[in-house]
Amino acid sequence: MAASDYYPYDPSKAGAGIMMVLFGGSAIIHLWQLFKMKTWFFTAFLVGAFMMTLGYIFRLMSARNPNSLVPYIGQSMFIILPPSLYAATVYMIYGRIVMFVGKPDLSIVAPRKVTKIFVSGDIAAFLLQLSGGGMQVIDSMRSMGQKILIVGLIIQLAFFGFFLYVSLSFLIRLRRTGLHVIGGPWYRLLHILLLVSALVIGRCVFRIIENVEGMDGYLYSHEVYMYLFDAVPMFTVQSIFHFYHPGKILIGAALPGDDHFSLHHV
Repeated sequence: MAASDYYPYDPSKAGAGIMMVLFGGSAIIHLWQLFKMKTWFFTAFLVGAFMMTLGYIFRLMSARNPNSLVPYIGQSMFIILPPSLYAATVYMIYGRIVMFVGKPDLSIVAPRKVTKIFVSGDIAAFLLQLSGGGMQVIDSMRSMGQKILIVGLIIQLAFFGFFLYVSLSFLIRLRRTGLHVIGGPWYRLLHILLLVSALVIGRCVFRIIENVEGMDGYLYSHEVYMYLFDAVPMFTVQSIFHFYHPGKILIGAALPGDDHFSLHHV
């Protein structure tokens, strides 16, 4: 395959178009669900869904004109950043589950501190990925930008890994109490959070390896892996919350203050 100034392959128009439609359709459904159920704490997730859609719109534009800088920058930034917004929402859902169950003592991290602690790490990861991704498109700053992006991804991985440990610990302690036997939908939602966490962690590991290898590495030079280890897992994350939406399950499980979470906190 022929290479462009920015890609070592011919980027797939079909792949970008399919993902644009899938993420876009999912984002619209999430918008409808948010207003229907008034789950304002889900706003960060919704913004991430529309950012991902925009990322694949830029990806399609970039595939049609591979030597154009602006679409390349757009697809890079808007595809790499949304998982940080997904993560912020997952943290808030966990806090609500703990409060809904009425067992905050079973959580290693107090539910009211979960959002503050983990979203703080998420903000750092978001900003580092944003700055690193922007620097990568400048030849003289590409190496530095790549290193900053990797640091941002590692921070995201570390915080999400710790969150997975906190969630698993809470689940194990619940099982010891026997409360999970009568859990119902909220208990399934807790398992969904573990699945979503595993998908985001897997995607993060892929991006770290891809960036460590560099633009001449095997992963970056084969487009299929970007779709296989990034696009598909992130679409799964978006889709699964259509069916296990916290607004249907955690009625009245608000945490003081974090209903006002919005993009300016990320």
